[in-house]
Amino acid sequence: MAVAMAEGSTPIADAQKRKIEEEAGSDTSSAKRLVPDALAKMEVDAGLRIKNADFSPELLHVYYEKMFPFTQMFRWLSYKNDPKGSSRLTEKDFFLRREFTFVLQGDIFCRYLCFRDVDEFKAQVMARQPIRMEIGAVFTHPPKNHNMVIKDAYKPLEKELVFDIDMDDYDDIRTCCSGAKICSKCWTFMKAAIKTLDRALREDFGFDHILFVFSGRRGVHCWVGDSCARQLPNEHRAAVADYLTVVASGKNRARAEIKMNGCEEMHPSIIEAFKICEPFFKDDPNGVLHGQDILKKGPHLANILETMTVSEREVISKYVNDYPQASSRDIWVQFEKMVSERSKSAATFRQRAELKTMLKDVVLQYTYPRLDINVSKQMNHLLKSPFVVHPKTGKVCVPIDPYKLDTFDPLKVPTIGELVEEMNQSGDPRQTSLRQYTHFFEIGFLQPLELAVVKEMQAKGDIDF
Repeated sequence: MAVAMAEGSTPIADAQKRKIEEEAGSDTSSAKRLVPDALAKMEVDAGLRIKNADFSPELLHVYYEKMFPFTQMFRWLSYKNDPKGSSRLTEKDFFLRREFTFVLQGDIFCRYLCFRDVDEFKAQVMARQPIRMEIGAVFTHPPKNHNMVIKDAYKPLEKELVFDIDMDDYDDIRTCCSGAKICSKCWTFMKAAIKTLDRALREDFGFDHILFVFSGRRGVHCWVGDSCARQLPNEHRAAVADYLTVVASGKNRARAEIKMNGCEEMHPSIIEAFKICEPFFKDDPNGVLHGQDILKKGPHLANILETMTVSEREVISKYVNDYPQASSRDIWVQFEKMVSERSKSAATFRQRAELKTMLKDVVLQYTYPRLDINVSKQMNHLLKSPFVVHPKTGKVCVPIDPYKLDTFDPLKVPTIGELVEEMNQSGDPRQTSLRQYTHFFEIGFLQPLELAVVKEMQAKGDIDF
């Protein structure tokens, strides 16, 4: 085990106390009373009543003990390679070679952790009570032995293809919130990103087993579990990430860089992305024009006009001055009329090519997924585990069903305080609001994935699997 203190931190005891107080909020009395022996003996029964707080060590202990889906997580991350299984094709040490990282109170990072099976996995989580847990690759050797293996011999063999979409990258275009805040309006950016990325991964690359997970605060993670995706080398992962990168965040950017490459038609993937993104841009009540009101707020209208001809800028500017009550949607209609007028005089190939992308590049710049591609490019990159708890919100990092995206509300994702209160009322840890998320994880992701794994093993000749 490798244990590291965050740079510039105080001694461990002081750091743990400070972290507990920061993340528990103003009511820190329970955190200050915390002692390991008391936690080890804690039991949940009908008489136990824990304050419905966002986050505390006591609540986290109960959540791990009673509700965290250890068995489902083990089944996913082992891909039918059960160390106790009888199939001759299973790799008995597959799960043992998977790297985990625990982040403990006080920003103490425990890297190169690994576990033989689900029992050891749960036992170590219960013993250490991590406030954050990250999942890494499957290596050639158990990560705990990385210092005992020749450097060139210790390397990652496979890892889910992952993507990270963070609201930070939308701060230059969202007008409703800032910083760590989130609302239904800016969550629309995540909805557009999920639908666009899901389509591209399924239709352009042929992946089937895709899991989107709420980050617990304001972002989304995506895990692709297909065997061909897990085994992609770094250069291929980078190529996929680059293919999916269409826009760049940054001040004063108003258009996506849509390359025509000498063709009269846009790439089919861009066309399909535009079909998904345009309603979020134009029509959604919480979308870019209606919800963010970008053509009335901030520098966005001026930035878009900078890319137009002088005469076109004058037309739009005159309309805005003549109709000061016009909405962003009204102004956008004027842009669409302007494109229609320009099409009547387009004579050259270049002019026609510009018309193909005109306004579409604006729509995509404001709605297309903004990916942190560095997360996707390296097989050994760690990513936060599903179903862990965000310590600043207390919310569980739950899976998101992309086919029921309109009903998912990040503001209503349960905190562990709410889950414990629900469990106390029902007396059954299985009858909480977490159940809908574990049910989707089981039915919508895990079972289809396991079925595909079994078919692959049977195709290799293991008919007794």
